[in-house]
Amino acid sequence: LLMKVMHILFLFAFFISCNTQENDTEKRDLKQSGEKTSSLINCYRYATPTDTITLKVVHVGNSITGTLVYNLKEKDKNRGTIQGAMRDNILVADYTFMSEGIQSIRQVAFKLEGTFFSEGYGDSFDENAKMKFKNLDSLAFSSSIKLSEIACQ
Repeated sequence: LLMKVMHILFLFAFFISCNTQENDTEKRDLKQSGEKTSSLINCYRYATPTDTITLKVVHVGNSITGTLVYNLKEKDKNRGTIQGAMRDNILVADYTFMSEGIQSIRQVAFKLEGTFFSEGYGDSFDENAKMKFKNLDSLAFSSSIKLSEIACQ
């Protein structure tokens, strides 16, 4: 597990250090094929005076890695990494984080709606020390907590 986490962190650091701009030939090829160009890194945030959730997604082929931070009033701050993929318009990922000095893993889901993500909630169970959703198809997505796309820092 430690090697897997280290591998994820290495990949994340590698992609952050790489220049995400495409060369002119790739841009020309994409424009000629009619595909729209988009960033390989996208950032999202939900913020109120007392609560903040930030999500940074790094697109690597069909996989997605990144970071997720919960800073919610009267709860311990959680900061960690995600690794998963898009399933139609839903990001499903394993969230590896530290809280109260303990490393945990839980499955998270975020529904992409235009330029924002809504977090999915549903019944979960523990499988090999990882919390997983019982049924991804029956998740409820919060209408009040929307993570809006922002410029990455």
